[in-house]
Amino acid sequence: MRFYYVSDFSLLAYSIVCFIAIGLLWLLWTKVFKWRLSSPGYWVLVAAILVAPWTEELQIAYNFDQLCRKDAGISIAKTVEVDGFYDDTSHWWRQLAESSYRFVESRDQTYNTLWRVERADSGIRHFKIDKPTARYHFKSAWSAQAMQVAHKIWREEANVVDTQTGEQLGQYVRYSRGPYWFYIGLGIAPYGCDGHDGGPNTKHSSLIYKQVLMPAK
Repeated sequence: MRFYYVSDFSLLAYSIVCFIAIGLLWLLWTKVFKWRLSSPGYWVLVAAILVAPWTEELQIAYNFDQLCRKDAGISIAKTVEVDGFYDDTSHWWRQLAESSYRFVESRDQTYNTLWRVERADSGIRHFKIDKPTARYHFKSAWSAQAMQVAHKIWREEANVVDTQTGEQLGQYVRYSRGPYWFYIGLGIAPYGCDGHDGGPNTKHSSLIYKQVLMPAK
């Protein structure tokens, strides 16, 4: 299982919660019901109080580990040579000069407009388009678009699709998880996996198109 970080503040919160709960149990047991502390039932309840705060973490850690082992990471079904592609995740412009593609169509996420940047005799041309014409599309479901697949666990993915056949050529999958309920730290530290035995955090690039769409020579 893959457990979340344990901070000193979290241990302090855990200690305070257990101290209060055990104190209340002692008052009820000895003052209200006037039962003996030597009773096995009392110590069973004490053990339950000590374990109970961690039950959520055990559940999250187990489910997170199972999902990471299931399909996290990179899977490539096919690689193809292309002149260019459509990128639905970021707006291309000057990046084309740093790549070997002849053109890239992309979406400006701020203004939700479509653009095409291409190589020309005079240099780089950059202009608006009505819709993508590229056969291969690179898309992702990231951050706010991530899908919650279990309690405090989210799935993020990026993929390359052949729009003519509907075939998925490559996929990148990453799972991220949240902390247990009594976690206290300086912000929520990211904890994810993008491999069967990976984590915490990322070890691969989500830009799966680099491994699937090879610039034509």
